[in-house]
Amino acid sequence: MSLVEGKSVIVTGSSSGIGLATAVMFASRGSNVTVCGRDTQRVTDAVKSCEEARNKAGHSGNKIISVAGDITDQSVIKETVEKTVDAFGQLDVVVANHGVSMSDVDMFVDTWTPECFDATMNSNVKSYLALIQEAVPHLKKSRGNVVCVSSIGSSVATPSPTNYVISKAAVDHMTRCLALQLGPNGIRINAINPTYVPTRVLRDASDMIKMIEPVMGKVFENEAPLQGQTSGAEEQAEVILFLASDAARMVHGQCIIVDAGISLKGNPFNYPPVYMKYLNIPDKA
Repeated sequence: MSLVEGKSVIVTGSSSGIGLATAVMFASRGSNVTVCGRDTQRVTDAVKSCEEARNKAGHSGNKIISVAGDITDQSVIKETVEKTVDAFGQLDVVVANHGVSMSDVDMFVDTWTPECFDATMNSNVKSYLALIQEAVPHLKKSRGNVVCVSSIGSSVATPSPTNYVISKAAVDHMTRCLALQLGPNGIRINAINPTYVPTRVLRDASDMIKMIEPVMGKVFENEAPLQGQTSGAEEQAEVILFLASDAARMVHGQCIIVDAGISLKGNPFNYPPVYMKYLNIPDKA
């Protein structure tokens, strides 16, 4: 029996990337899953992927439903939680994975704008808290748990992107503070802090990130202490499933870096000479 079999799970931002890998993995291991995303077609495709994984694993009894909409909208948050409870009878796990990535505007302080900052914080922090607030009454009943998706940028200093890393630092501290609030109700909350993962969100990021993205995988595989390891969405999903399971019943208020140890050498976004080597750009220094 799977450690998450029979659990009812919301995975936000699950139409692509880490969220999609997580939703598919939950489905393949017998969980009821609510797929969430803004793009209706991608959500539909994600549901199909979950159903295929579920059926292939022989878990035909668990259900897959979806909500398409902007999760920063309070009405969509409410719909997501209510639809999940109506369909599955309970809510056991919330995986807060949605968010916006990096843009050229928020890369450095001299191009920073309040509007871009507010948009990032609304998506990456405020809506996480609003989703958790909406879910708490149901998580109290199930003694469930929350897993937030943060970033290694929350704890390893980097000169940019300003708004994004600030928002992820806020997610980490929110996780720790809510652990103190929710623990007495039997609700666990943790976060994972991924390193580079080749996802659509990253490919849609700033021009600078787009320039180095083609070689980031090589940098990760060759520069991380655990050399040769791939950095994929599935590796992040495995840790999310562990944290959501009863096997992690003593893990609470933790922000767990999943990066093959590369952050021990600093933030991989801080390696300009390394990227120049892999991009075959001469080092003028």
